Amino acid sequence: MDRRNFFKILSTVSAGAAATSCGHNTSDALIPLLVSDREIIPGEQEFHPAVCTGCGAGCGTLVRVMRGERTVTRNGEKVREAIAAIKKIEGNPLDPISGGRLCARGQAQVQSLYHPDRLQGPMRRTGSRGAAQFAAATWDEVIGSLAEKLGKADKSKVLFLTSAAASSRLLAIQRFLDAIGAPPPAACMLGNLTLEQQAAESTFGWKGVPVYDLGQARSVVSIGADFLGTWASPVFYGRQYGHFRQGRPDLRGRLVHAESRMSLTAVNADEWVPLQPGQELPFTLALARLLLEHNLAKDEKAVPREVLEGMREADLHLPGVEEKRLRRIARELAESPAPLVIAGTSIGHSNSFQALRAAHFINLMLGNIGQPGGVLPPAPLLTERPLNGNLTEAIGQAQVVLLDSANPAYLQSGSVQALNKAEFVASFGSFLDDSAAYADILLPVHHPLESAMAVAPSVSARGNITVSMPFVKPLYDTRSIEETLTALTNKMSVMFEAPTPKSFVEPHLSADQTWEQVVRQGGLWPLDNADTRLPKPDAALDAAPASFSGDASQYPFHFQPYLSVQYFDGSGANLPWLQELPDPVSSAMFGIPVEIDTQTAAQLGVVNGDAVRVESPHGSLEAPAYVHPAAVPGVLSMAIGMGHTHFGRYASNRGANPLSILGPSFGATRVRLSKVTNAEAQLIQFSLQDREEGAFGHR
Repeated sequence: MDRRNFFKILSTVSAGAAATSCGHNTSDALIPLLVSDREIIPGEQEFHPAVCTGCGAGCGTLVRVMRGERTVTRNGEKVREAIAAIKKIEGNPLDPISGGRLCARGQAQVQSLYHPDRLQGPMRRTGSRGAAQFAAATWDEVIGSLAEKLGKADKSKVLFLTSAAASSRLLAIQRFLDAIGAPPPAACMLGNLTLEQQAAESTFGWKGVPVYDLGQARSVVSIGADFLGTWASPVFYGRQYGHFRQGRPDLRGRLVHAESRMSLTAVNADEWVPLQPGQELPFTLALARLLLEHNLAKDEKAVPREVLEGMREADLHLPGVEEKRLRRIARELAESPAPLVIAGTSIGHSNSFQALRAAHFINLMLGNIGQPGGVLPPAPLLTERPLNGNLTEAIGQAQVVLLDSANPAYLQSGSVQALNKAEFVASFGSFLDDSAAYADILLPVHHPLESAMAVAPSVSARGNITVSMPFVKPLYDTRSIEETLTALTNKMSVMFEAPTPKSFVEPHLSADQTWEQVVRQGGLWPLDNADTRLPKPDAALDAAPASFSGDASQYPFHFQPYLSVQYFDGSGANLPWLQELPDPVSSAMFGIPVEIDTQTAAQLGVVNGDAVRVESPHGSLEAPAYVHPAAVPGVLSMAIGMGHTHFGRYASNRGANPLSILGPSFGATRVRLSKVTNAEAQLIQFSLQDREEGAFGHR
């Protein structure tokens, strides 16, 4: 066979000529283009609005599409097939959340679309649970199998775990479960702001996550919220932070950040207050006491009397924080014409809910609720957001477990045994991950860039819906989750109508808006303003200290995992672009170290790259050490992301999972630390010298 016959080129120009010379009949059906092939001109580009699903922020994006090719096999021979290929993803300038910007995880979504480990069609388990052994199946087979199990199961014991944000997709899941008589879906992800939502409802009566008008504030105290790193909506708050610093002539806002590790927000703050883990509540109450003592509270009557009495009894003696410093921070905050306290749970503890409420009460005293530069109410909820719970307990009580891009086996290691014992498990994910390895069937869904969707961002004051419609055909034999759920209900003879992005958006259109306009610009904004009326807040405020799993005499260190800038909650660990992205502080690449303070490192004789063992009452892990110049003494920190048992060729069996040694509560675990001798160093750094230790260091 000559070269021409071996490697055929089926392009928009030469498809017919190649077919004639080789004697094969071809048609345009072989070319997976949504538009006519004549519209794809080499070198020309098109931009299509889309939605980023890398986290719950719901940033609007613009996707650059150009003519591309892929190698496929037709009749046993390799050919190159012309396709509409996605080349780049950036923020949508019209979107009020992204404003034309996008984080690294959002830009890396193009890699997940063309990932070689994507599931290419439905599959059925052939090996034991957890062995990740599957064989190809048909859609009729897997739909029939799942429909049969759902039909026989106790509907109260059907558990649907999802990582979907408030969206048309989530609404479809909710309606499906309602149609078959099953409970609502449960959230299975980190960083979905469950405590923030609960605290806002308890204090303000708001449904959703409060929005902090950082861009218009003058003096800000941020407590536990790494809003420039991974908390809430980093792109949204990053844009606001730029305006807060440089967007107003002759005015530069001042930021004080209090947190138990030097996060991205701490690095960029004017002043970082290092706290011990769980000390956010005592710090917040101490600020409140000083505001009351010096008559600096502008609206003291807005806070319940019982809460005020508790604040006046707060302890001003905090480990590592001088009282003089506390008094200065409180006075600077109160004397500012636009003060603001931002509170979040980048690292949660048993008292984090009360810490959030205490911060809300300070904002009430400062009189900034609903004001420019203050705390703004969230936009009206378009669909109920599922909240996090005890995944291990929920899976253990379920007969049928449905996983929608959810990975409980990674997030809570105890759920592995529960998944193994479940009667039936089905996964709708795009990859064979830690939890999908325990599934009986795999029903892969379209990639978000191949899907139609409407998403309501998690943080939005004015309210908006980001919309994406398909502009490239699916690469593989996958389906949208709406199509799969419809097929299931048809098989079960249950009435169900899946919502579409159009039906999700149309009730919110004004008289002068059309669906076509929404699709063209990539979303609908703004919606109706939220209700700023404040009901009487819940008077209860528990000032109990944080509790930690483990005896302090045996486990002297605090261990706190945190969301990774690169991998978030581990869902981005299989993308090479994110693996080679240096950590902003340690510059670690292709792995995650344990951050250790300089005093502890000196006592143990540990230097950068040494292998260390971290042990808790619940397990142990080994990882390379990074001696962090600004780590809080006695506190070990580690980013989440590595340590997957199953997650494709790039992430399986690489590194350690810090979540695997946690106690029942996220971030509330004591550990002990030891150096592992005769172990090969595994720390890869972009720079071997910390920025602050070089010739141009400024601290």
